[in-house]
Amino acid sequence: MPAPARPVVVWIHGGSVEDSSVMVPDLEPFVGRVRALFPDTRGHGLSSRFERVEDYTYARKAEDLLAWLDVLGVREAVWGGASMGGALSLWIAAHAPERARAVVSISGPPYEPSAEDKAWWARHRPLVEAGRFEDYFDANVRLRMGEAALARLKARPDRYAELAASLRRHSVASLLALLDETYTRHEWLADCRRIRCPVQVIAGSEDSYPTVAMSRRVAETIPGARLHVVEGGPHFPNRTHRAEVQAVIATFLDALGSGLALRHFLGPDAAARPSKCRNARPDPG
Repeated sequence: MPAPARPVVVWIHGGSVEDSSVMVPDLEPFVGRVRALFPDTRGHGLSSRFERVEDYTYARKAEDLLAWLDVLGVREAVWGGASMGGALSLWIAAHAPERARAVVSISGPPYEPSAEDKAWWARHRPLVEAGRFEDYFDANVRLRMGEAALARLKARPDRYAELAASLRRHSVASLLALLDETYTRHEWLADCRRIRCPVQVIAGSEDSYPTVAMSRRVAETIPGARLHVVEGGPHFPNRTHRAEVQAVIATFLDALGSGLALRHFLGPDAAARPSKCRNARPDPG
């Protein structure tokens, strides 16, 4: 009897990182147990750049990924990722439910923006339109964490420069699209109510956006979803608390059954290989 096909896991990077290579270590313990795919979403890594804001919506990014899976002959996948990657995974589960076996959302930012959020973005959108990314970054830190937190961050020039530079990896159009989706266009919780596949939400206790309260609300909105809070974890707890996050992922996938048992961890001895396929990085094994 032939061995069952390995389940496909599509693991998506965040919006502030350059490409999918930063996501490969997350799934190294699962080498040989899953078929791991690491896409570069449009505007990142090896993927195409566009000039119009409307070319960077979640709908267009999802369209790319689903078409890519069609080419690979993959009908259904476990979707997951961090920050934008987590949010995009939830979007796909809501809008293309037949393509989603399950979702792991790490610090995915979906929430319903308040009137104050929308007004704040209307005032600060011109900063991004003008390419004044550092000024926008300062304003966002003030909003989320306060003036004192911004002062502490600026007292660490290397760290401040690293965080501010992450915005520079975006084009103006791609950053505007990402923030428009967050602050104005999308009613995330309405989407969450539509999701019917198993969902694991992972949040860092020290993340300022989404806060643990936001992540809890998302998890409570999705029928049967689980929430795990990484104590001391920042926005990307999969980098700072990788072993804990990997254990949560393994337990979640194990609970799905149907060939997804992953209790046996393999050592992290594999590296990503470059792919000639646009928007793709291969299984690290």
